[in-house]
Amino acid sequence: MTDGEIKKLIRTSPDEGYRALFDEYWQYAYTIVCQLLRGCGGLRAAEECTSDILSDVMLNYDTSHEGSLKAYIGTTARRRAIDICRSAKKTDKVTSSLDCEEFPDISSGEDIASDAERSELTRLLIEQINALGEPDSVIIVQKYFFERNSIEIGRIIGMNPITVRNRLSRALKRLKPVLEKLDITL
Repeated sequence: MTDGEIKKLIRTSPDEGYRALFDEYWQYAYTIVCQLLRGCGGLRAAEECTSDILSDVMLNYDTSHEGSLKAYIGTTARRRAIDICRSAKKTDKVTSSLDCEEFPDISSGEDIASDAERSELTRLLIEQINALGEPDSVIIVQKYFFERNSIEIGRIIGMNPITVRNRLSRALKRLKPVLEKLDITL
C-alpha cells in the first residue's frame, strides 16, 4: 500500500487507515529502533518505542501534508530511539559497550536514497529471517543485530550454547539460498 493510499484511507476511515499504517510501517520503524537501541535497551524497549512512534504518527501526522509518510516515520523513529538511548545512558542502564554518541546524527544530511535502500533491504532481510520460525529467527537476530554470543543467546532462550551454534549454522544454510534468490549478499 502506498503513502497516498494510506493517507486517503486515514481521511475516509481512520480506523482502517491507522490499521493499514500500522501493518505497513511497523517493521520499518522497528528495524530503525532496533539498530539505534542495540546497546541501550532490549527487545521490550524496542517494541514499546515502536508502538509509541506509530501512536505519535497517528496523533500528529497531517494527512494533507505533501511529504513522504515513510520519511516522517523514519525521522520520528530515529529521534525517539536516540532520545531513549540518551536517557538510558544518563541513568546508567546501558547494556553494552556501544556509545550512544556513535549513532548517526539525523540532521547530518545523509543520502536519503541510500538510507531508504538500506531500510528496504533490512526489511526484506528481517522478513526472510522471520520466515525461518522460532527459535532460529531469534538466534539470528540476537547474534547479528544485538551482537550476542551463543552463551548469552542460550540464556535468553533457554538452550545449550552448543545447540545455539548448531541451530545458527543450519539456519544460515537455509537462509543463504533464499537471500541469493532475492539478490541479497551478506
